[in-house]
Amino acid sequence: MRGFVTNKEAMLHDEVAALKPKVIDRFSRWAVEGAQCALADSENPLRLNFFSTAMRILFEHIMDALSPEDQVVAAPWFKPDRSNGKPTRWQRTIFAVQGGLSETFVRDELKVDLPPLRQRLLESVDELSKHVHGRQHTIIQDRGEQDAVVRRTVAAMSAFLDTLHECREAVLTPIAEALDDAAIDALLGETLQEVDELASHYSLDDIDVERVAVHKIGFDTITYRVTGSVEVTLQWGSNSDVRRGDGAELGQSFPFWCEFELPLEDLWDLGLADPTYGVDTSEWVDAMKPDEDDERL
Repeated sequence: MRGFVTNKEAMLHDEVAALKPKVIDRFSRWAVEGAQCALADSENPLRLNFFSTAMRILFEHIMDALSPEDQVVAAPWFKPDRSNGKPTRWQRTIFAVQGGLSETFVRDELKVDLPPLRQRLLESVDELSKHVHGRQHTIIQDRGEQDAVVRRTVAAMSAFLDTLHECREAVLTPIAEALDDAAIDALLGETLQEVDELASHYSLDDIDVERVAVHKIGFDTITYRVTGSVEVTLQWGSNSDVRRGDGAELGQSFPFWCEFELPLEDLWDLGLADPTYGVDTSEWVDAMKPDEDDERL
């Protein structure tokens, strides 16, 4: 059982926890939680090694999600630095941040500069690898030394994630308001198939846009994603049926998403996009299913 938590331990826990809002998905948050659990086990002589394993899993997951090797080598700026033609860890890090966007565009137009990240991040990942593949002579047992490695690792990871989000925010700013309007226009102009299947008729009452984001930057395209909710009235029966009391109406809210894919050379020209969208009615459909006990009656 752990004893009293010192102020230093609490601060270190908070520094690691601060990564959670910055990471890219649920699995990433699990990795951060795993790192926190490893640090909390103060009596474990391999505390740093288990922390390093969790953080290495986090880094590799982000690389796999945001910079697959086949995408990196297809980027216009890619030049092989290895004899086998595979991208280096730094090239994959660059792609995770900016995709196929050129360094000049990212630096001059978006005002995002990657080189300051390079030494801190790559040294940190190399240090993680050393502790992941720990040997008797590489195990660090001194708590102060362990905590110093943890802080360097967390600082480097935090700076990387900050730069990743900074680049996406800079890309998004000129087009965010237009994306909001374009998503609403797309939903208003089409039949919401998932909703249409729920009742005889439906009417779209309101569209609430909650988030506009850069969903993905590939080697030659960028995908923007708009999410929010739609307010609808579901109607069973005709209007006259409803007036006579033989039909029914029900107001409901459902989450929606809408995506716009554009070429990187025209990443702010929404006129080139053919939006795709969807409405998630699964929770309502599941709630309407009869219970298994009812089906057996």
